[in-house]
Amino acid sequence: MIRTLIHSAFATLALTMPAVADGLNVTVVGIRNSKGNIVILIFDDARAFDNFDVWSAVDYVQIPSRKGNVRHEFENLTKGPYAVLLFHDENSDEDLNMTATKLLEGVGSTGAPNPQDEPDFNAASVWPGDVSVRIHYDQ
Repeated sequence: MIRTLIHSAFATLALTMPAVADGLNVTVVGIRNSKGNIVILIFDDARAFDNFDVWSAVDYVQIPSRKGNVRHEFENLTKGPYAVLLFHDENSDEDLNMTATKLLEGVGSTGAPNPQDEPDFNAASVWPGDVSVRIHYDQ
């Protein structure tokens, strides 16, 4: 009887406690080649994201590019919401290269399933867990 009561109490407690997030796990989808790096910037501030203020990103990483998909786990980002901005730095100059009319390197963001999408922080917001971001190329 006591074991049943204890088991029941723990089961009830487990159902009422919020789940603990494992961090933000970003998968970049659609990388066209293995040149350079994929730069992933994570924002937790709307103004910084909306103004592309990369110096105010809460976290970032540069990982070697690989044709297809790459994944990176931001284990410490457990609160949210976050917005993800990324680009394919094919020539490793740490800059998103473009001409007056088109991008020369790929770019992607949460909340932007299409190349012409430019979401604000609210539209791009995601919570910790698994997130996929498609990278778009103009050429």
